[in-house]
Amino acid sequence: MTRRLICFVLLLVGLPFSSVSQAEPLPEYAMKAAFVYNFTLFTDWPALPNNTLQICTMESDALKQELEQFIENKPHGARLVIAKVSNLNAAKQCQALFLSEEDRQRIPGILASLERTPVLTITDVQGLVGKGAIIGMKIENKHIIFEVDSVAAKKSGLHLSAKLLNLAKIVY
Repeated sequence: MTRRLICFVLLLVGLPFSSVSQAEPLPEYAMKAAFVYNFTLFTDWPALPNNTLQICTMESDALKQELEQFIENKPHGARLVIAKVSNLNAAKQCQALFLSEEDRQRIPGILASLERTPVLTITDVQGLVGKGAIIGMKIENKHIIFEVDSVAAKKSGLHLSAKLLNLAKIVY
């Protein structure tokens, strides 16, 4: 767990989108995918059906593609599945669901439907934490920062690690 925390902290504070040793900036969605994956490492679910942890996207093909680099990992000792879902019933089968700007029209209904369901909702759409989304990410000074709604997580039956909460810029 300590090794994971160190890696996560390095992602949070140490890796801007461009690095001195690299001429090319890191793709935004590669960084977001790393954060989404790491959020799952610091979240406990009531149960992982079939010992599977499923991270889902709805419309964000870019994030899904970047998340696939983690497919061989075993978060919480479980098999990792990366899926694109198209409806609420499928979203309820996910342990983590990333909602992007492409999902904006559907987000209020999605969040209302998932309230009190053990799905870690993560978004990069501003203003949704405190309105149903559990984790919100944004770019600030070429770094990704995040805020957490611990009350929504608790209502959903999720336990967020104190280490994760300490790294968040804002905790509700």
